[in-house]
Amino acid sequence: MSMSALPTISVVIPTLNEAARIGVLLDALFQQTYLPLEVLVCDGDSSDGTASITTAQGAMVLNCERGTSRQRNEGALNATGELLVFLDADDLPPPYFLERVAKSYRRLPFAVACPWFVARDSGLLVRAIYVGFNIAFFLSQSTLRTGSGVCLICPREKFLKCGGFHKEMHLGEDIRLIRQLCPRYGLHRHLLVPLETSGRRFENDGVARLMGFYLLISPLTLLGLWKPLQKLHYKAAPYTSED
Repeated sequence: MSMSALPTISVVIPTLNEAARIGVLLDALFQQTYLPLEVLVCDGDSSDGTASITTAQGAMVLNCERGTSRQRNEGALNATGELLVFLDADDLPPPYFLERVAKSYRRLPFAVACPWFVARDSGLLVRAIYVGFNIAFFLSQSTLRTGSGVCLICPREKFLKCGGFHKEMHLGEDIRLIRQLCPRYGLHRHLLVPLETSGRRFENDGVARLMGFYLLISPLTLLGLWKPLQKLHYKAAPYTSED
């Protein structure tokens, strides 16, 4: 399969005070074996130089109203690639990541997909938890349709048709998007394409506390009870702090 036959890719990254991380991610994106058409950093008025670092490295900065969903939606509206790859600032894709994503889509098109998440710089327990999540996502991709907003991949046209992320949701907006897209617009796939992600949420909150929270919200997300889900506080979800 030639590179010219692959879909073009726009990478969308919401940020707030990510100066310590954004440069590393941009370096990784601009060293891909299949380069993105564009990288859009959707910044929520950072005060630490995130925007200037982004511009210096050749990515586009969009000044956005703060909030994960709003920032991602703004990036999608300004993107021009066939595929949208939503990343967090603390993700670290290996050099072949975008190429394998594009080839996976060309081989079997999907409405939305997640990669295989790999915990970076984390202990054995956190890495094992990530493996458990991946297995659950993989086995349920055609039934429960669940995944993680740490990285979502979807065709831009279908993303816009379904209305994108719900801008008022701070929790569960990723799973809601998956279920909006599938099966109406196509398949949900959990790709066997690794993506290194940060385990800082587990480090900040503790494994027991965070896993307890995930167990608490699981029935609500499985049943699609989005309104009661929004009553729960989840500081890591919206870009309203540096956590």
